[in-house]
Amino acid sequence: MKLGVYSIVLPDYRRNDAAAKVAEIGYSGIEWTVGYEDRVFDSGEQWHVSLENLEEDAPRAREVAENHGLDIPSLGTSSDTGDFEKIERLMNGAVAMGAPMLRIGSARYDGSTHYDELLEMVIENYRTIEKMAADHGVKALIELHANTICPSASAGMRILEQFDPDYVGAILDPGNMVIEGMERWRMGIEILGPYLAHVHAKNMRWEQDDDGAWEWDNASLEGGLADFEEIIATLNEYGYDGYICLEDFRGGYCTAPEGITTEEKLVEAYDYLSGLLSG
Repeated sequence: MKLGVYSIVLPDYRRNDAAAKVAEIGYSGIEWTVGYEDRVFDSGEQWHVSLENLEEDAPRAREVAENHGLDIPSLGTSSDTGDFEKIERLMNGAVAMGAPMLRIGSARYDGSTHYDELLEMVIENYRTIEKMAADHGVKALIELHANTICPSASAGMRILEQFDPDYVGAILDPGNMVIEGMERWRMGIEILGPYLAHVHAKNMRWEQDDDGAWEWDNASLEGGLADFEEIIATLNEYGYDGYICLEDFRGGYCTAPEGITTEEKLVEAYDYLSGLLSG
């Protein structure tokens, strides 16, 4: 297994500085964020790779990663599963950056549309997405994520099992699954089997506010409900040899963090995860 960073957690670093910091700490990969608004420098740019100008920006993002000796294991992208024109552009961007995978997603669930209808739609759309992925030589990823029809490994497999794992896979995100969809970590990894393509290192905890209501909050990898010691041991046991990419939003989402620096988060996670991998 190798360690990387999802660049969304470096909102206060411009692209070259983000890659330099990730490499300096010891990570070997960077998962570029595509099309997010720059909320720190107020530059009007899209962070850290432009979606609007993806065709021109993708080769530059690849060059930055290569200059710092970093792989680009996946891309932090997303799209409506029926927006095939956008997905085509994203896949072309992945090819240009040398990224073998990219996140497409599934469908949000808020109760306004019946689950069965959403499931049927997403499966039908992925029939086209699978063909597109095969044509481009990449893998389209569904992230296990709260507030979607795929919050758990079991729910994700209702879509994934329809397709070839060479071209359609899953992102295991334990932090998301603490919010919604948490199963036994070993069982979830066993359920995903060959569809497990990528892992995000993120953790959450639940706590009560002053009125006694329960709410979730971001946590350190050691301080949340997801047991990363068990997760990594199980991944190792089942032969997972891909990337684990840090996604830590403590201190703020897509803005300069407060109470902890970006560098502190990166160093803390690298030391912790490296220890688990070596142990």
